[in-house]
Amino acid sequence: MLKRLSESELDVMLVVWRAQEALDTGEVARRLQKGWKIQAVQVVLGRLVKKGYLSCEKIGRLNYYTPLVAEADYRAAETETFVEKLYRNSPKSLIAALVQSQPLSKEDFEEIRALLDRGEES
Repeated sequence: MLKRLSESELDVMLVVWRAQEALDTGEVARRLQKGWKIQAVQVVLGRLVKKGYLSCEKIGRLNYYTPLVAEADYRAAETETFVEKLYRNSPKSLIAALVQSQPLSKEDFEEIRALLDRGEES
């Protein structure tokens, strides 16, 4: 089971996931575009290594980080937890809440229908 990420940890992971290459601490800080001090970025990266989300390889004087957990795997785990906790494990209730909370365009409805139809086929 994956450990939940804090908002700051998720911000950093999104940068690393989208990079598709190992990043050093300074590059993570630049790509975050949040104005964080380098020390704050180092702390978050260290927490992510301890949680098992990132690997760290020291090359020269720099630490390079690569993901150990895929973004899709994290999203799937978070979605499952969300549906379990808030909708008592009922995807139907989640979809009903989404539809009731905001109107869907015809295109949105057609895309959702296509997804549901593919799910029935599996």
